[in-house]
Amino acid sequence: MGTQFAFDWRQIIHSRKNMAVLGLFMAAFIVAFFALSWTKRLDVTQTSQATANAALANYAEYNLDTLSQAQKPLLANLDAQNSATGVIGLGLQLDEPDTTRNGLLSLRTAQLAMRQHHYKALNTMPLPPLHQLTGDVRSLNVLKSEGRPAATSVSTSASYIVLVLPYLGWITGAAAILLSCDSWIERRRHRTLITARPLTAGLAGSSRLLMLTGFYILTLLAGFALMVATPALIAGLGDFNYPIAVMGTAILPLWQYILLFGGLTILAGIWLISFSMLVNTWITNVYLTTFIVTAAGLLPVMLPQLFHFLWFLPMPYLDSYATLSGTLVDRLNQPLASVVIGTGLLFLWTFVNLFIFGLRVKKEAA
Repeated sequence: MGTQFAFDWRQIIHSRKNMAVLGLFMAAFIVAFFALSWTKRLDVTQTSQATANAALANYAEYNLDTLSQAQKPLLANLDAQNSATGVIGLGLQLDEPDTTRNGLLSLRTAQLAMRQHHYKALNTMPLPPLHQLTGDVRSLNVLKSEGRPAATSVSTSASYIVLVLPYLGWITGAAAILLSCDSWIERRRHRTLITARPLTAGLAGSSRLLMLTGFYILTLLAGFALMVATPALIAGLGDFNYPIAVMGTAILPLWQYILLFGGLTILAGIWLISFSMLVNTWITNVYLTTFIVTAAGLLPVMLPQLFHFLWFLPMPYLDSYATLSGTLVDRLNQPLASVVIGTGLLFLWTFVNLFIFGLRVKKEAA
């Protein structure tokens, strides 16, 4: 067994494709940091300005004279959001973090009220999902009670991580797919590898899965190290006790959230690797395998109404941030799409993949 592990590990680390994925993954976080710092794409300045513009547009559409008495709370809510963006702008101009944080808290509170009361302008305002808003309000209240500033721009290591968390699942998922898209193709194309190493399907498959998972974890650690080190060299580490909400309720410090996020991301990656191996038992084309696995991962985003009923499949839980923040519940309109259930389903379907994989390999070898 140890010999098989060594054989698979040598194959993985000597693959130019795998080393290219590792290099690109690491470079992505360096390039993203400087690009976001320069363009200020995720800064609260831009997001609050978009809210202010949308609020003004809705003022024009829902004129006070045409509103019934029952609809007037909408105008008050729009006014609250617009005023909050003004407070945020003032705090940034005067370099007063407390003012900025309080303005952001007022904005998120007003946006949460709009979500909860289903005001008419709901679909024309740039609102985060319900669970994310609930979590943001809780986190900002913790920051206010402790007199700490909110993360409003990509600067320190902690603020960089906080602001890019919603997008990390896409990058880590892509890395898992690219690393594993040819995971079993070589053994199928070169039958001498099977005859020279007459292992059981379970042993050979487990070895390849473990070695790919190890390299995937190594890739994640390298990327995370650069996420921390690059901003730290310029602006410092920042506050790794920054409060982050899980499922819109429980509050965790950032460092604990990173551990939870990392564990779920690794589990999602293991499912993607096992699914790629399974697809490879039918298909020996790398590009087609990549397309099929990517399409499977994107289905819950493209067809959320369908996955309201198919919540028991593993694909919706590949987005670690959506699962942890609770936005997956909002996306699928399915209260069962929780962190605990998602973790259990990823484990279960990984074993299902490996079971079918074993049957397929035994059938081919027969």
